[in-house]
Amino acid sequence: MLHRIFPLKFSFARVRAEICRAIRFSVVSFSVTSSAAPPPNELPSPTAADIADIADIFVARCLSCHDSDGPAPIRFDNTAAIVRHRALMRALVDDRSMPPASAESTLALIDSAHTGRGALSEDERTALLNALHSEASVNAAFPEIASASATPKVASPSAGRVIARGTWSVPARGGMGIRSFYAPLDHQAPIRLRGWRMIPPENPARSPIRYVSLAADPARASRILDENGTGAEAMGDVGQVPSGSLGALSRTAPEFMLPAGFAFELPAGDLVIETTVEPIGREVAIQPAVEMLTAQPSDTRTVEALAARVVPLSVAAGERVDRIVHIEITRELDLVGVVAKGGVFLRGFAVDVVAADGCRTPIARDRDFRMNLTAPLVFRNPPELSKGSIIEVRFDLDNTRENPLQPFDPPRPLAAGLPPEGEDAAIVLLVAPRDTQRLQQ
Repeated sequence: MLHRIFPLKFSFARVRAEICRAIRFSVVSFSVTSSAAPPPNELPSPTAADIADIADIFVARCLSCHDSDGPAPIRFDNTAAIVRHRALMRALVDDRSMPPASAESTLALIDSAHTGRGALSEDERTALLNALHSEASVNAAFPEIASASATPKVASPSAGRVIARGTWSVPARGGMGIRSFYAPLDHQAPIRLRGWRMIPPENPARSPIRYVSLAADPARASRILDENGTGAEAMGDVGQVPSGSLGALSRTAPEFMLPAGFAFELPAGDLVIETTVEPIGREVAIQPAVEMLTAQPSDTRTVEALAARVVPLSVAAGERVDRIVHIEITRELDLVGVVAKGGVFLRGFAVDVVAADGCRTPIARDRDFRMNLTAPLVFRNPPELSKGSIIEVRFDLDNTRENPLQPFDPPRPLAAGLPPEGEDAAIVLLVAPRDTQRLQQ
């Protein structure tokens, strides 16, 4: 089974005290460490239970992306493929590059087709390393690996495609870049959407597009930046509306869906498609395109966006610092999702809710942030945000040589701007007001 979803009903007002007491030990128990696990180069004789456990870890943590229709470029959906790529797989698991940890949450798991569930526990990591130790161990641990794509997937109803007006050629070499495109919308009145799906190119494995975040531009103000008709070399924020206010898509999570009962309201005008790209070794033209996913009549609650940014943003060369941003909650809200954005200098983030009485509730953590491998958090049971509480967002900004993504040697002073030279760190909170009458007034 690819995913285990454990819904957790959460009422901030009713169980706040219980959460405060439980948080002292529930967070640290997110992963389990076993000091008795054998070293990776000593393969124990696998029992039937061991084989089932290892296969279950592999299917849940690897095959969800490395399947025949997954976003990863290499397939591991049969034993022969695992044997062929065994050394590479073992090296990536050993240095903790794979599987990508993605964000962690004690409140709900990420509701997305291709995402992780936090970092591997030491037991899980040791089990995978032992299983990949040799061809014989692979055959013992994975006698039969069923393709995850064999599970029927129910397609979300589509409301049509939106294609960027401009086309841009990504250079053959270089670092991460951001290009913002606008796409004209043909509807005359606001429409309600549940989410989005990325439309892949003919060869997704050779696509330089890594991440897409979306925002509405009813006044079509962003067009002024796109003088050449090839997208603007700028962030996709539209005035005070942050890019990501309509959700985000990535190669890891090419579909974004709000929970049942919630919807975006997309006004007439333009859609701004902020596109993060990385060169693939040859020049290639891109024209981003997304597909709108239809909301149902029961999706009555409209989702808005609150954004946390470090202003002004600056980090001296050689420093690793935390920057904290507070957002005051002035009305009763439900937190539907969290969209994290950042360049190579954002190494992690944390989102907490601090109640009026000082009780702190962790919402989300990411200790090894990599935007190209991340996915937005979407809560099946959105936590409640009470009026008077504070959202605290902590940004971990790393401008040292130890940063594995550091583009400069020696490091240079860091300021806000476009990656890879600058940092575009933001946490976008997708919220829905509970007092809908006041909102309409």
